[in-house]
Amino acid sequence: MEDHPHFLQYGEEVTFPAHEHIFSVGDPVGDKPIYYVIAGLAKLEYPLAAASFPLWVMPDSLFGLVEPLAECPRLGSVQSSERTILYRWNLEGFQLASSISWELGFAAITGLTRELRIMNAEFGERLGRREEGRH
Repeated sequence: MEDHPHFLQYGEEVTFPAHEHIFSVGDPVGDKPIYYVIAGLAKLEYPLAAASFPLWVMPDSLFGLVEPLAECPRLGSVQSSERTILYRWNLEGFQLASSISWELGFAAITGLTRELRIMNAEFGERLGRREEGRH
């Protein structure tokens, strides 16, 4: 792992072939729920009320952090779009790695912000429809 960022520790590297499901909506979080894209491309989709919203997760991006923090099943689905190399952690390993690396902390904030914006928009849409129904 000489070519990888120094913060990729306390977890494991995994490779997914093209078009492989990594996790699906409703899946339990499992024991290694947090992913960092080393190489390749993955498609993260959230099933929203109006349509499914895709996010393309590129190298140096983090995903899968919302659900372990919220202690809930998977809210979205992820599939590799091409051969994709990921690094994955359990929550404890991720917390340890991010405590010693500002770069990983920054990737976590960026990833959480991206995913929470989508969830917030969906919540606002549903709330707006509920308010329209009251009038």
